[in-house]
Amino acid sequence: MPISGSFAAVAGSENGHGRRRRKRKHRAKPEPFSPPAGSGWAMTAVVAIAGYALWTMLGGGAKPPESSIQHLAPPPGVAAEVHNIAGSAAAREQYSGDRAYEDLKRQVQFGPRVPNTPGHKKCLDYLVKALRPLADSVQRQDFSQGVRGRPLAMTNVVARWKGSGGTRSAGKSVLLCGHWDTRPTADYDSNPANRAKPIPGANDGASEIAVLLELARVFKRVPPPVPVMVVFFDGEDYGPGIADMFLGANYFAAHLPADVPRRGVLLDMIGDRDLVIPREAYSMRTAPDVVADVYGAAHRLKLDPSFPAEDGQPIEDDHLALQRRGLKVIDLIDFSYGPGHSWWHTLDDTPDKCSPSSLKTVGDVMLEWIVALGS
Repeated sequence: MPISGSFAAVAGSENGHGRRRRKRKHRAKPEPFSPPAGSGWAMTAVVAIAGYALWTMLGGGAKPPESSIQHLAPPPGVAAEVHNIAGSAAAREQYSGDRAYEDLKRQVQFGPRVPNTPGHKKCLDYLVKALRPLADSVQRQDFSQGVRGRPLAMTNVVARWKGSGGTRSAGKSVLLCGHWDTRPTADYDSNPANRAKPIPGANDGASEIAVLLELARVFKRVPPPVPVMVVFFDGEDYGPGIADMFLGANYFAAHLPADVPRRGVLLDMIGDRDLVIPREAYSMRTAPDVVADVYGAAHRLKLDPSFPAEDGQPIEDDHLALQRRGLKVIDLIDFSYGPGHSWWHTLDDTPDKCSPSSLKTVGDVMLEWIVALGS
């Protein structure tokens, strides 16, 4: 993903395409996390109940009458929080990083997913076929755009889940998205002979789609407490310049459905086996509350090493088209892929550079965040 020149002071050195690469910064110590209001009651209840169970196991006597432990009941509003903690765990148990990794490899096996190529068509057919039995509805958003005199046939795929929260979830719907196409040119390959070849796109393309597909399976088994819309964007990485990128996101933003959620997360390049996702700068500027909620979810799961309380650089990506339409969509991206970012937009972007563990980490954070929204 290219980096905006408007944040040049933090972006590092330029390359030949107007993008800026970054070196991984020293990982900052995570900021203290403040639990949401009411969580102290939930923790007190859990600790007290656990203490009583241990006391009983150690021979503390017969179980007291029910009336004697009524004071352990949480106050109004906290019962839902305790229930949602359990709901998050149940959802995360259903999520398999190994299964997501198989999806990643399957996409790469289709070949390059560049518009107007056989691999692109195979992947599109696979996505639609996989999603139809999982989602409440699946729609194709077909469109065409000319790039340098060549018409490109592209498709965004939109899947929806109504959610189980009913009227309680009104106004809490979420948007999840990522791009499924791949770069037609390996611009930064160390071998000049490779630079006109398409990239495999294991991390840059397949990883985010693998996570979204596995989330779709979980939503089928454990319905989300809030409505969820998942959009698979096409044409994100065509390029080579900014003018011919983010094609699917731009089209979606110009034709927003009436029910599009107002908050959301874009996933991009999240399969890196050395996963570190700092807080992307445009996301912090436009949707700091969504950033705080998502990184708070990661903190609760003790995943701070992958989601550090560290400010990252600004990234030009699909989320900006949505932000321009007033949607609070943040970008989760690990833009430090390989030694010196050397695997990005090269033929080295292969499945062995990614890991099931990273796909599991990101999926778990998404589920924890979504379940918390249903509180």
